Amino acid sequence: MEIPGYEIKRQIGQGGMATAYLAEQKSLGRQVVLKILDSKVRDTPETIERFLNEGRIIASLNHPHIITIFDIGQSEQDVYISMEYVEGGDLRQRMQHKVFAPVEAIDVIEKIAGGLALAHAQDIIHRDVKPGNILFRDDGTPLLSDFGIAKRLSSDADLTSTGMFLGSPNYMAPEQSEAGPIDGRADIYSLGIILYEMLTGQRAYTADSVIDVIVMHKKAPIPILGAGFEEFQELLNLMLAKNRQERFRDAESLLHFIAELRKTGAVKSIAQMNASPDIDITGEHDLVIPPAPKKARQALPVQRTLPLGKIAMVGMLVLCAVVWGTLIVIERRMQPAELPRAGIATSLDVVTHNARAPAPSGQVAVTAEEATQVADALLWLGCHSIEESRLTTPEKDNAYYYFSRLSQLQPGHAGAAEGIRNIAAKYAFLAEREAAESRFDEARSYIRIGLQLDPQNVALISLSELTNRPHAGFWGALASLFN
Repeated sequence: MEIPGYEIKRQIGQGGMATAYLAEQKSLGRQVVLKILDSKVRDTPETIERFLNEGRIIASLNHPHIITIFDIGQSEQDVYISMEYVEGGDLRQRMQHKVFAPVEAIDVIEKIAGGLALAHAQDIIHRDVKPGNILFRDDGTPLLSDFGIAKRLSSDADLTSTGMFLGSPNYMAPEQSEAGPIDGRADIYSLGIILYEMLTGQRAYTADSVIDVIVMHKKAPIPILGAGFEEFQELLNLMLAKNRQERFRDAESLLHFIAELRKTGAVKSIAQMNASPDIDITGEHDLVIPPAPKKARQALPVQRTLPLGKIAMVGMLVLCAVVWGTLIVIERRMQPAELPRAGIATSLDVVTHNARAPAPSGQVAVTAEEATQVADALLWLGCHSIEESRLTTPEKDNAYYYFSRLSQLQPGHAGAAEGIRNIAAKYAFLAEREAAESRFDEARSYIRIGLQLDPQNVALISLSELTNRPHAGFWGALASLFN
């Protein structure tokens, strides 16, 4: 594979639609990421346009906290996007190892909100703000990335989906599981869910099934922060209001609120903390002076000051905050690390254990209207998981899980049945690729799983016969079919 002007070094990632490579842009001698559309899907004009649309959207946003796009184009059969290469990992990885101090969490939220404010001003809604889409440069600068399902509100065409459901279930706004338009307030909600997780080390809503999580976003109360963090509850309430009319009206309003928090001394900037010789921020938690709790407001904040009479209590409050923060950190570190997001199983045991959908938990009552919305969500999640090669793993976040839950919710659903067949077709593609490289054991594993999902798949049946023949290489086996 050759892209004029670039020297490809190595593969660094692979999804359902594209493969990412580390490359050098020869003219400038800089490292870049080349995201190249997969050959299996690039022949579809809509898919190519969808892929390039992501590059155009990001390229139109010049902001210090949005990933930089250098080039998009097509070289013979290869469709590609050239973008900034960052080595600092993503927020999801960082949250697996620490609970963020408020000074750090607010700093990340403020900077990503600044990028969203620019995008929203240009009528671009991200629609999938989640920890895995917030990257970091080596110097710690956070960057918003992956506008793969973003949409310009001014555009009539939605190249990314039916528009019924977009986003990741753990971070989606309530309105994203409903039919109808969404706006920038959906991104603000997702950012609020991230803020809660950064401060507590826990997800805002958890349940045994994706259906329950989706409904909890719609109906469950806004989560409450622990003692010592009361000053941030109002911020969280205004980001996570179930009714979007009660949220911050836009990202600029969110930024204004954070600026007011800084004026009260509730949280300082990273620069201010580094400039203070009396405060150490090397630990997991910032030293916070928590004022008395207040009820959530629906208007922009006014400036507040700490009453002089409370100054004598500062030492005790700080000590309590440090002790509480230390306990949280210990508890977090004792929890097992999140399993890797492996997308493809290689044994029948993995499929039958991890891919089998459990019976509905019944934790949350679902109305007929909500059941329809959840069905739309599950269908989209299943299709999106196939695109990202999350076929039968990780547990409870894979295509087979989502389609199976959809079948349980609406028995006989045509989309669920087609989705299962598409998973099997994906395994046929993987098996063919392994066989072509003479890795027959791996190919046979994929074939067995695929046939378990769709015993009538013609390609899998043919590959099964092919890979079980005595042969000297894949092409020799292929030729033997004609002898």
